[in-house]
Amino acid sequence: MYHIGEKRQFDFSLFFAIILLWVAGIFLVYSATYVHTTGALAGIFKSQIVWVVMGVVIILATVSIPSRFYYSISYVVYGISLFLLVLVLFTGSAAKGAGRWVAVGSIRLQPSEFAKIGLLFALASYLSKKNISLSHPGSFIMPGILILMPFLLVLQQPDLGTALVFCVMAFPMFYWAGMSLLEIFFVISPGISTILSAIPLILAYGTTRQIGIGSAVPWGIFFVILCGMLYLFRPPVLILVVVVIANLLAATSTTVLWNSFLKDYQKARIISFISPQADPYGAGYQVIQSKVAIGSGHIFGKGYLQGTQTRLSYLPEQHTDFIFSVLGEQFGLVGSTIILLLFLFVIIRALTTTHTIRNRFTNLIIVGAATIVGFHVFVNIAMAIGIMPVTGLPLPFLSYGGSFTLTIAILFGLILNAKVSNQDF
Repeated sequence: MYHIGEKRQFDFSLFFAIILLWVAGIFLVYSATYVHTTGALAGIFKSQIVWVVMGVVIILATVSIPSRFYYSISYVVYGISLFLLVLVLFTGSAAKGAGRWVAVGSIRLQPSEFAKIGLLFALASYLSKKNISLSHPGSFIMPGILILMPFLLVLQQPDLGTALVFCVMAFPMFYWAGMSLLEIFFVISPGISTILSAIPLILAYGTTRQIGIGSAVPWGIFFVILCGMLYLFRPPVLILVVVVIANLLAATSTTVLWNSFLKDYQKARIISFISPQADPYGAGYQVIQSKVAIGSGHIFGKGYLQGTQTRLSYLPEQHTDFIFSVLGEQFGLVGSTIILLLFLFVIIRALTTTHTIRNRFTNLIIVGAATIVGFHVFVNIAMAIGIMPVTGLPLPFLSYGGSFTLTIAILFGLILNAKVSNQDF
């Protein structure tokens, strides 16, 4: 527990920014659902208020626990999160084609959200004792296993968006644990090869267009650049060979991945990102309506509860995935900018906490937690304005959802804990 005399160490500016975002979220959830007087959406803003209050309590409780306790239970939390992910595959209830929920009494919880906490703890605990580098390939074995297990389990639900969070959160933590930016580029290069080689497949999907040799030009340019960097920086021969082979395999296996592994709804989301007008009443409908809502808000917005798209429920999932569209329509560029600045503040404020903390485990927790939040913010807003595929990742603080609200509360509780807890362990 921290003492009365140490309260000055509590980051009140970060805490109040969090409260402001949560309050804004409650008002936005209400405005997105108030027209529903019956049915599942009726009065859900009241549930969100309850979740937010619980979130505030969780933050304060998390802050009051010494960091050494979190370090001691890291792998226990990870193990429990894996157990819940396995459990949800067998007993979870389906939600829009994905078995992602388990019932605890009258409450439904999403284990994949808490798995983010479990993986964060496990990676921070392992990397706090080990450096990681491509020059020592064995250093990747354990982190790879830690990431792969929840990744595959969540992918089975299926929930590709959350599975990607596991991968993305790891790289800043790897960087903190000694990996260089160049090494990170080499590691993610197969992913880039996959994306570039998939573009022709996406553009040709649903048409009679043939994929010619010219479609490989974007990937070919990238591969030449990659080989040039490998030659210039001369990594160990084993790393060079693995990177080249991994990129070649990624590029050649894209067709198999597209045809055999991606679900139809996932393909539809990707296609709607490339060309929403290709299916304006199907896969592209959400993106089109979202852009219409945001664009109609102009500079100052239409006013609270005055959004046409929102009030007439033209926008699907406007209280969760597309809550930013509700914000843009009602409060315009000015309101959206204020919220974005608040997001920027809480993420930067969290990361600057590492400047005053010497404990490696705690710093890794902060970096990982800030990455999770930042990735959610970036992907959700990019999705709403049509520059990324629809992934279903909610917007922190603003989107409706109990499990996600509690996860965000734990993440920021851990960040705030860093300044008030004894780090001598």
